Amino acid sequence: SKAMALDLAVSKIRVNTLCPTFIETPMTKPFFENAAFKESVLQKIKLGRLGTVEDLMGAIVFLASDASALMTGSSLMIDGGWTAD
Repeated sequence: SKAMALDLAVSKIRVNTLCPTFIETPMTKPFFENAAFKESVLQKIKLGRLGTVEDLMGAIVFLASDASALMTGSSLMIDGGWTAD
């Protein structure tokens, strides 16, 4: 996204990425039925829970709004603290 942000800035097009942790959805549910896998994931998420689609909504609205008008080439981490460690 950084390369695209640089290329498209001249056209006033902003490029940012949303980087979520594991999000609990019908598609990911089978993975979390494996207790060992779920526990290993939860140990890495400092807030101690899987993400939900609702956890991403505010960030998506922000990135799509004028509130992020000066933001380009950035990655917004929504990972419950996974990458803070």
